[in-house]
Order: sequence, then structure tokens, then C-alpha cells
Amino acid sequence: MNTLYWINPDTFTATEADLALLTPEERTQHLRFIPPGKRHEYLVARVLSRTVLGEKLGVSPQSLRFTTNQWGRPELEGPLRFNLTHTEGLVMLLISEGSDVGVDTERISRAPRLLALAPSVFAPTELSDLAALPEVERAQRAVTLWTLKESYIKARGMGLALALDGFAFRFDEPTIRLEVEPRLNDDGARWQFQTWTQGEHQISAALSASASPEIAVHAWRR
Repeated sequence: MNTLYWINPDTFTATEADLALLTPEERTQHLRFIPPGKRHEYLVARVLSRTVLGEKLGVSPQSLRFTTNQWGRPELEGPLRFNLTHTEGLVMLLISEGSDVGVDTERISRAPRLLALAPSVFAPTELSDLAALPEVERAQRAVTLWTLKESYIKARGMGLALALDGFAFRFDEPTIRLEVEPRLNDDGARWQFQTWTQGEHQISAALSASASPEIAVHAWRR
């Protein structure tokens, strides 16, 4: 089973106990965020992940020790896989048992910015498909594409080490198909994707094709 937990960070009041959950390295990173809103998002994301993962593993949140792969993705020993995403107004944690996963969210209002960036971040076929859409549909497609691409590179655990123009999403209703260039050493058929809107946010999730397609979504409260 795959489970997604979400919270609006504006509804979360941080306490000294929450700050105490952070490691010294996380506290340093927390303080690097100059805008207070981003600093708060970071804290909420860490409290959410440590609390939920600790509960899943039957250990205290403080005892969790994360490692990072060569590209910096946080991981835990054992079969539990997880991925975090946060943006203004939303923090999310996706958890799976034994399957790599990725999740991303963006505010739909960022569509103009993403459309401006499209030539530098979307693959040629994605740009062609985008241009063929009626103008009223392009903004939504741009945000959907961006969150799908982010969810995939996060599920691969490689982040921006993967060339964003080296893979493309094709929309064959009702499915979303991934095409990957040979240079990225992957088979698009081994992934499945889901995308949906929640209020003012677009959300996309990437899961191994062998994983259950079901995602149980829960609002998280302390």
C-alpha cells in the first residue's frame, strides 16, 4: 500500500519540541532559509516525515537516522521508501513498502512562470504537444508536466542529475506514458504515474509499475 500524508503548513504551530526533532545538520539547514515561510515549510516537512516514519517503524522520531544516496536523496535502511515535497500552502510525504516513489506539488498559479521556462525544461515532444493544445489548456498542462517530471527524477533518486529534456510524458487518455532516451538508462514502462489537483495545487506521483497503483491520501495532524 502507498500512503500520502499532507498538511497545510499554515495550520501548523511549531513548538520547541518540534525543533528538538531536528538533527544539528537539519537545524543548520533550517536556519539557511531566509524567508520565514520557507523556513517554516522546511520544519513542517521534517516534523511530518520524522513523526510518520517513526510511527511506521515503531521507533521514536529522534532515533531515525537517514542516509543519502550519491545524489543526495534521503533514505532509510530497510524496505520503506519515501519522498517529500513542499511548496507554499502544502507539505506532502509519500510512503511505499519496497517501491521507489516520487511526489511533487506546485501551485497552479505558477503556470505562467513554467510556460516561460518550457523551452529549457521540457522535451521536444512535450513542447509540440503543449503547442497543439488550445490556449486555455496550456497552463494546466505546463504545471502537470513540471510536477510529473519532478516526481520522476525524485523517484529515480537522481534529481537534476537527469537531463529534463531526456524524457517525455505523453498523455494517452486515460494513461500517462513515459518515453526515456537511451542515455538516461531507464525503461519508461517500469513506471506508473498519477496526477491530480487539490485546491490550488497540482500534484503528481511516480511509482514503480510493480507497485500497487492505489494511493491512500490522509490529512496529517499532530
